[in-house]
Amino acid sequence: MSDPETHRKPYSIGHVAKTTGVSVSTLRSWEGLGLLSPHKSKGGHRSFSAADVERVYRIDLLRRVDGQSLSSIRRMLEGSDNSVADPVDKPAVDPHTVEFRQIGGQVRAMRKEAGLSLRELSELTSINASHLSVFERGTAFLSPARLNAIAEVFKRSLGELLGGTSTEHIPIVRKGSGRMVGTFGPGVSIEQITVAERLMDVEVWTIGQGRESDGFYAHEGEELIYLLEGELEIALSGREPVMLTSGDSAYFSSRIDHRWKNVGNGDAVALWVNTDTARLASMQFEKSGRRLELGSSQGTGLGEGALNIELSTGAQSFRVIETHTAGHPTRILVEPLEGLDGATVKEKQSSFEARYDHLRPLLLQEPRGHAGSFGLVPVPSQTADFGAFFITSYGYPDLCGHAVFGYAKALAALGRLKSKTSFSVEMPGATVQVEIKPEDGQIDVILPRSSVVTPEFAVAVDGRDARLQIVDSGILYAIVEAADLGLDLQSSSADEILVTARLVRDAITALNRADELAFDSVLVCQPLASGQERMFLAIDAHRFDRSPGVTAVAARMAQYVAQGRFEPDTVLQAESIFGGRLMGRVTSVVETSDGRLAVVPKISGRAHLNGISTLIVEPDDPMKRGFLV
Repeated sequence: MSDPETHRKPYSIGHVAKTTGVSVSTLRSWEGLGLLSPHKSKGGHRSFSAADVERVYRIDLLRRVDGQSLSSIRRMLEGSDNSVADPVDKPAVDPHTVEFRQIGGQVRAMRKEAGLSLRELSELTSINASHLSVFERGTAFLSPARLNAIAEVFKRSLGELLGGTSTEHIPIVRKGSGRMVGTFGPGVSIEQITVAERLMDVEVWTIGQGRESDGFYAHEGEELIYLLEGELEIALSGREPVMLTSGDSAYFSSRIDHRWKNVGNGDAVALWVNTDTARLASMQFEKSGRRLELGSSQGTGLGEGALNIELSTGAQSFRVIETHTAGHPTRILVEPLEGLDGATVKEKQSSFEARYDHLRPLLLQEPRGHAGSFGLVPVPSQTADFGAFFITSYGYPDLCGHAVFGYAKALAALGRLKSKTSFSVEMPGATVQVEIKPEDGQIDVILPRSSVVTPEFAVAVDGRDARLQIVDSGILYAIVEAADLGLDLQSSSADEILVTARLVRDAITALNRADELAFDSVLVCQPLASGQERMFLAIDAHRFDRSPGVTAVAARMAQYVAQGRFEPDTVLQAESIFGGRLMGRVTSVVETSDGRLAVVPKISGRAHLNGISTLIVEPDDPMKRGFLV
């Protein structure tokens, strides 16, 4: 009998996940549905062949780009060659056709997700509702200009709406191996060479005699048309039409209204290149070995003419997006990490702690960070739209409000939300619902229930009697009044407030009631006017929240509800000592099983982008692991 280990395929499941961009959990799910058949060793380790990897690409394209369900994909793949032998002379991208029927179904799904009726989409695009209806059912075409109008509604490019290619950045694309798209009706076909992968979208258009764009249209970016065969009339808004013949080209801003028409006697074939300025603005840095790309270079600064820097041998780099919520920072790690296995975000957090705990001080402490740095690691979620867990210099919080605000801002800036304004985020300690208001950028987060844990009690702090209560809003807060401590919450008093908050912590500890009076942080509150407060959240002797604290606002509202001072729909305006502002609303009040009143809070505010960075760790850096002051 042969040893099954000798039939082990060359690629691990982690390698396949990194190569294809499909998560390990999704690969296992596809295996369970019969879509994949990897080799499994006696120890249960999965391995894949090159043919398996190609199959993963194909499933992902059918699901993500063409909008096919997994059951439909399974039927399509039945009877296909599942041999473990690697294909010979197979092109890097399997040619396949995307027809207008699939685009129509995709538009219908996007419309439903956005909550738009056919009539509303008709009004936004000036396309007859009945025509939209038959297009969505796959029995009618739309012209490029009309399809572009739909793309604009959903804040996508025409290329994104038609779907993109997946070439794994292989530099060579053989003739005829591009992705064929036919959705503009008879006489117009597109071969996508590379679309929605890097800065340029490159296509070959074949336009039949008499076919046209059906009017003017415009979109973001720049455009280059190089005519390979035939004749093509190009018109830009405010200019007379110009005839292009073989070898002629047109280069213009795509924001200018433009139209085209084949006025020749045969097919017009054009190389069509679009550049997306939004992608350039996103500054997606790339790493290749020891060379770090910086992006485009402009002006006369130090980096003029140098589009990359050379890293020392063995250097590591980590890409991050920096945000702040009402003043408190979040460093979002966008560098992919292998081995974050687990069905839940909590399990993925545990995987990070086991394999990557050394990254916490490296990423967050000085000299790359500071005592107040806070990190977020995005991960896939099986139960929510997005997942994330948190890292700090002192551990792994299960819940954080301000970081969710920063995450929402980053997701929107990266285009990950598409047309969504409402989505869910799974954290280790809870799943929350998030809403972004496009008109002003306000972010609303519905937090888990908050409730008072203890009756009011008092401690002696520097000769004063201070009243306290412990409140649970996912984090346990000891809430104390600034007046009881003789404090005026001002930015110039930050050191004094921290010292006094430490005395409060010590006084509570001295009561020897640790089980009853367990808490994480001290929240000092100073009412300013009706419904307005200044708040200072002291985490420990050196760390404090620069914002009023998202979960802290929820805790204060829960305290007021328990005292009978707040009712449903009551609003609390909170500010930090630095001027950062958050607003809390009591959405509802419920009674817990032990008779306590609990608040369902909605916290509103804004997050802002600080920048994007690539943190570098050289192997001989004596401070590479970080330190705290």
